[in-house]
Formats: sequence, C-alpha cells, structure tokens
Amino acid sequence: MAAASSGDEVPDNEDYYSLLNVRREASQEELKAAYRRLCMLYHPDKHRDPELKRQAEQLFNLLHQAYEVLSDPQTRAIYDIYGKRGLEMEGWEVVERRRTPAEIREEFERLQREREERRLQQRTNPKGTISVGIDATDLFDRYDEEYEDVSGSSFPQIEINKMHISQSIEAPLTATDTAILSGNLSTQNGNGGGSVNLALRRVTSAKGWGELEFGAGDLQGPLFGLKVFRNLTQRCFITTNFALQFSSHGMRPGFTTVLARHLDKNTMGYLQWRWGIQSAMNTSIVRDTKTSHFTMAFQLGIPHSFMMVSYQHKFEDEEQTRVKGSLKAGFFGTIVEYGAERKISRHSILGATISVGVPQGVSLKIK
Repeated sequence: MAAASSGDEVPDNEDYYSLLNVRREASQEELKAAYRRLCMLYHPDKHRDPELKRQAEQLFNLLHQAYEVLSDPQTRAIYDIYGKRGLEMEGWEVVERRRTPAEIREEFERLQREREERRLQQRTNPKGTISVGIDATDLFDRYDEEYEDVSGSSFPQIEINKMHISQSIEAPLTATDTAILSGNLSTQNGNGGGSVNLALRRVTSAKGWGELEFGAGDLQGPLFGLKVFRNLTQRCFITTNFALQFSSHGMRPGFTTVLARHLDKNTMGYLQWRWGIQSAMNTSIVRDTKTSHFTMAFQLGIPHSFMMVSYQHKFEDEEQTRVKGSLKAGFFGTIVEYGAERKISRHSILGATISVGVPQGVSLKIK
C-alpha cells in the first residue's frame, strides 16, 4: 500500500491514506467504504490466538485513528499539510473551521509560536510590577485660605509621591535546582533606593525544599538568608526563614516561622511569628474560590499592630476583571481601600486602587 507523495507533506511512520488503502483525493464515501471493509477484515474478534488477537487490535486501533482524522475536513486539511506533527499541536480545537490551506499554515505557525512562548515562560516564569502612587488629598481637603494669593491655587494639587518597580526571573539549573534573580527600585517623596537578590532553591524531597538567598541594596546593605519549606501532613506545612541584615549600624538577625493548615478545600489558616526585624505575631484566614477571595488578619507587633479584612470578587470574563475592597485599622490609624483590576493583554494586568486613610489622606495607586 503506497501513498502518493506531495511536496507540502510531512512524512510519518504510518501514513493514514496507506493504512486505509485509498487515494489522497478519495471522497468521504470512498473513505467510509474502505474503513468498513478493513474493519471487517481485521476485527480482533476473528482471532482466537492471543498473539494474533493482539496484533489485530493494534491494527484495528490504527485504522480507527486514521479514519477519525481523514473523515473530518478540518483535521484532514491539517494532516495533508503538516502530517501527524500538525495534529499534535495544541489549540486547533478553538480555530475556526473551513479554512483554506494558506490559512491553516498561518494558524499552525501562530500556534507554534505560542507553544514556544509558553515553554519559555514555564522555564523562566518572568514576573514584573510597576506601581505608581498619586497623592489626591487636595481633591478632598483644600487649603485655599493659605494659598489664595498664589497663582493657580484654584486647581487641586495632584502629585506622584511614590513609585515601585520590581522584576524577577527563574532559571532551572537541574531537575531539582532553580536560581531566582529579582530586583526592585522604589522612591517616595523624593527619596529612593533599590536592591538585587539571588536565591538558589533545591527540592530535597517530595515533602520539602530549601533556599539560600543573597541580597544587596543601597539602603539596607548586604543580606544573607536561609529558607526551609516542609509538608508536615497532607493538610499542614511549615516555612522557616532566617536572615542576617548587614548595615552601617551593625548586623541585625531576623527569624520568621509560618505554620499553615488547610481548613477546607478553599480555606487556609496561617500562624506567623517574626522576631528581630519588625517583630510581630500574626494570624490570618484566607478563603479563595473561583469567584471570590477573602482575607481576615490580626497582628500584634512592633512597630505596628492592626486588624485587616479584605474581599475580592472575581468576574468570570475573558478580561479576568476583579473588584476589591479592604479595611485596615491599627496604631497607625485607619485605612479604607477599594479598587479594580483587569487583564489588558495576554501577559499584562492593569489595576487601580483608591486609599482613604486617617491621618494618611487620600491616594491613588496605579499598578
């Protein structure tokens, strides 16, 4: 059973036209007749010998696979151009049917580019954030009486008072080792700084991993850290982090332990103890479902103790729109935040949050 050759085809080990013993120009009726005839000839039930029956089953499955591909005009057109390699490409199920060979070629190239992008992202997992803080207090609390003689004082003074940029990338070194490089730049009220961190993570077993971290910045100085993660049970895990921060004032050690437990399918409970750098005890409950995200937290610490409640609603649309609100009250005052975010491109999300605080004032953060 020989197959006709074509300059556009990608050769395969099993040619579907050859398996069905038909021409490449065969009609649907010819395909159906050939398939039925071969099924009757090679049906496994016709053999009693176990070895012959096994061989017949393999051939029978190949015949069925060939007919499934060639009997569908869409998959047949893809197979005629790219062979089985084209059928293995993910994404054809959402492609509009009844396309011409030229359109199928264009779609295949697009799907191939997307697959390569996904592979690169899965290996490197790049993440980046840009946040801009805008002071909008003057919109709500004017000081006209103090500046009534100043030109342009009738317009509210809106200022960008802070900005934060961060970026991270992961590089798998071996099956168990990963390097993570991250950096950030921040500025607030005219003062700013940045830092860069390198972490080396090793998966030690199915239950845990360890991580070494090295960092340096122009504000806090060199940093050395050790983090360990361990699953205690199927529903409970612990994370421990030890850090040494070096500065002009000397060496400052820090120790953090987080104990977490699955309370149900969608709810996690956390207990955190932090000593050294901003010592505190924190407990929180986080519930995350398909349509919502809820967090409640309490903290006793130095310099801040507070209570926080936040809720986020997730809309099931293509833009992944989310609206959120939170209330945070403590020794620093009270802050109410509300905002929204949505996906604006395949790899980007835009969000905005209004923060109203006492005594902090009103600010707008765009992320």
